Amino acid sequence: MKPPFFVPVLAAVSLCTCSYFAPSALSADPPDASQEVSVQSPGSATLSIPGPLRSFLRMAGISQKISPEEVAPLLARNVFQLGYEGAQPKGHPTEFLLLLIRYVQQARELSALAGPDGTLRVSNCEEAKPLLRVLGYRTRPDCGQPNIFLQTEDPQRAFLTVDSGFPLPQLEQSLRDAQTFTYPFASTRVPALLADSDWSRKRNAKDWDLLDALLHSPALARFYWALARMDSETQVALRQTQALKKIVPSAAVLDFYGTHIRIRSGRVLVPGGPAAEAGWKDLVGAAPR
Repeated sequence: MKPPFFVPVLAAVSLCTCSYFAPSALSADPPDASQEVSVQSPGSATLSIPGPLRSFLRMAGISQKISPEEVAPLLARNVFQLGYEGAQPKGHPTEFLLLLIRYVQQARELSALAGPDGTLRVSNCEEAKPLLRVLGYRTRPDCGQPNIFLQTEDPQRAFLTVDSGFPLPQLEQSLRDAQTFTYPFASTRVPALLADSDWSRKRNAKDWDLLDALLHSPALARFYWALARMDSETQVALRQTQALKKIVPSAAVLDFYGTHIRIRSGRVLVPGGPAAEAGWKDLVGAAPR
């Protein structure tokens, strides 16, 4: 028999499905925009990764050999397992997570420099200054000479540049030879189970997306990891905005027992089958449907 602390998550799941599949939720009236209900299907939702995926995976501690579908779940797992120290919700970010967050910020700045075509391009020392500033470096006064070398200006940014695998030696050599340096730096989109609007924080939608939410919320990250291991029909039911607000606080329990939860046609399949539904309703305070 399941331990008692399995009951809260089953209750939350039951309440979520009840509120979502209730007749009022199926009315023809369109939802108010302030409710931020996502209209995207799970298959259309994506997670935007700034810059090359290879560099992001390196900074996030994720294997380069995984499929695109595995990126978001493994990122979520690493955030809640490696990103915080101390008991939640008062845990402190680890150096791993701080570096990853700083890298994401730096990558976004580089993506802005890359422009619409997603390519970093500099032809001379003057053009290189904005790029070098983001990378944490500067040129010497003799820039353009055969013996030029770059100097560190911001150690923190310079560390991220090297650690993420940015081709700094090639940039330096291009400046020595007075050649144009080009490097693809387009953003990468990978499949996601949640859309940006599925999880709202009190931030401007233009500068706060699912990636930010996962990096800054260990509870959401753990919920995402649990959700990724469920079957597709259960995922669809739990990814609704109304359900997220109720179920995310139970992310730790869901992480342990989520793979045993099944939702079919709006009904939670409870242990014991249909004959046990009345008992579970009395126990958790909500009907399976």
